[in-house]
Amino acid sequence: MIAGRSCRSIIPLSGFFACLCAGLFILMVAVSSSVGESASDPEAVYTELVNSIMSPVCPGKVLQACPSAEGAQLRQLVRRKAFEGETKEQIIRYFVEVYGPEVMPTPPAEGFFLTAWGLPFAAILAGIGVVMVLVRAWTAHPMRITPPPSSAGERSSLIDSNDALEKRLKRELEEFI
Repeated sequence: MIAGRSCRSIIPLSGFFACLCAGLFILMVAVSSSVGESASDPEAVYTELVNSIMSPVCPGKVLQACPSAEGAQLRQLVRRKAFEGETKEQIIRYFVEVYGPEVMPTPPAEGFFLTAWGLPFAAILAGIGVVMVLVRAWTAHPMRITPPPSSAGERSSLIDSNDALEKRLKRELEEFI
């Protein structure tokens, strides 16, 4: 028994967290292996960058989707830098120095931008907390069904109130029609 809980109520939660941790680990391994594969091929670096760098001349679009002439020039610049042997990080750093952090594919993990990283996780945790509180409240106090009236006096008062409601309903319907 742990702080008023039986061990049975903790076991399902530990299984859930174990599955969650395993899923996050597999996701991290998959992402890290895909990043290492494309680092040496200049064409792959070019393709990855123009599909991830936000266009400074076409707001809200990646560089690849920017239809303007300036967008084409920026794509050629990325291609030239990739084929000159610059790494993905160097090219991104160049674009950030020239156009600002708005061109980054993801917000930097510093200062105010930390909220972009932290808020989704905080919202998920808050949602899980709300669900847990609601489930506990619903299971702690099951619905109580009132028994039918047992005495004749209670039954007659219910019948009288039903008759009064029926008369009122008929009267209001007649007024409406």
